[in-house]
Amino acid sequence: MNALKRKWRLIPLAALAVVAAAVVAATATARTSATPIRIAVLSDCQGAFGSFDNQDLAGVVTAMSQFAGAKAKNPNKPRDGWTGGAINGHPLKLVGIGCSNDRADTAIKETKRLMEQLKADILIGPLSGDESIAVANYAKQHPTKTFVDGAAGAQDTTLKVRAKNFFRFNGDGAQWNAGLGDLAYNKLGWKTAAVVADDYSFAWTSAAGFIAEFCAVGGNVTKRVFPPLNTTDYSSYAQQMP
Repeated sequence: MNALKRKWRLIPLAALAVVAAAVVAATATARTSATPIRIAVLSDCQGAFGSFDNQDLAGVVTAMSQFAGAKAKNPNKPRDGWTGGAINGHPLKLVGIGCSNDRADTAIKETKRLMEQLKADILIGPLSGDESIAVANYAKQHPTKTFVDGAAGAQDTTLKVRAKNFFRFNGDGAQWNAGLGDLAYNKLGWKTAAVVADDYSFAWTSAAGFIAEFCAVGGNVTKRVFPPLNTTDYSSYAQQMP
């Protein structure tokens, strides 16, 4: 089985479907059935999440293949993108795939290149939390463009920024941890807990999902430690645990 077929299984079906759904929605602004829809994708090929680049892009390429009839250029290299495909009679044109590195400033630099220089109509991405908040704020300034969250799970992206043209159909970090605090307290018998989370927006959201529920049912979080993103040795932070 080739790499693309292996990796797309890691992407929830809903995430695949929403890519096609977003493209369908974007066709409302097209003038004729032959007008191409210009699509860009933004992922992280460097930084803390660079190792997820292939999986992230494989989900997009697979969605375009499954829902729009596109063909992967190289099933073993999702970053090569796809060719062909159409939605509601509109050809799909991949104008570029951006490379970010978990930093908001890099994500915005790449977003500007894809949307302003390469003239994309739709951006699918980014991958991580701080990037998504920055891109959502950028979306507010460009209301004629469409943005579909990639895999980012920072809560502020949609709860606080609330750009009308930035859509997220995956859960945020707090939603993903729903039930964990209750389980730890009522099923596992934990009365106290310590939390370690990387110091960036997704991890704050993820930790908050556990902390809010755990404390609500009677638990007590005695320590919260936030190592910098890109930390590789957590031993000194583990030593801070009570």
